[in-house]
Amino acid sequence: MHVRRALALAVLAPLLLVGCSDDPEPKPQMPETSTATPTEEPTETETPEVESAEDFIRRWVKAGDEMQVTGDTAEYDAMTPNCKACQGFVESVEQVYAAGGSAQFAGTTVTKIRRYAAKPPTYDVSQDVAETVIKHGDTGKTETYPAGSTRIRVILKTTQSGWLVTYFGIL
Repeated sequence: MHVRRALALAVLAPLLLVGCSDDPEPKPQMPETSTATPTEEPTETETPEVESAEDFIRRWVKAGDEMQVTGDTAEYDAMTPNCKACQGFVESVEQVYAAGGSAQFAGTTVTKIRRYAAKPPTYDVSQDVAETVIKHGDTGKTETYPAGSTRIRVILKTTQSGWLVTYFGIL
């Protein structure tokens, strides 16, 4: 019923206003109808889609890549608060950038994620890693790590807000 009232008002309003002007009588126009169905907006009561473990791992790998080339450790650090190996990685990146250094790195391509165990959620991740060049600002030393393929094991923990990495190691 709301649509009919709005449509009637849209058609009648210009006609009512015509009587107040000296302009020639305008022809009423009907709004164009569309065959497309309106998209429904999600309501606040709907829960967002939960991120899968595999998608989280891909996002974690991407955050690690970005951390290396920007020196910004916040996102990766938030994903790994209780992972010793991860926190060691964060500290290394922070030290390089704090001393005026930098890293050149084209990134990692995750080629396969395979579930290793259900409890705790454990995954083996195969990936291709680009060459990494680290320039140390304090010493001027440059380290180059060649490109290659690697496999890592990642153990996750579920939380109310999603996933966290609790462990990772090279296989």
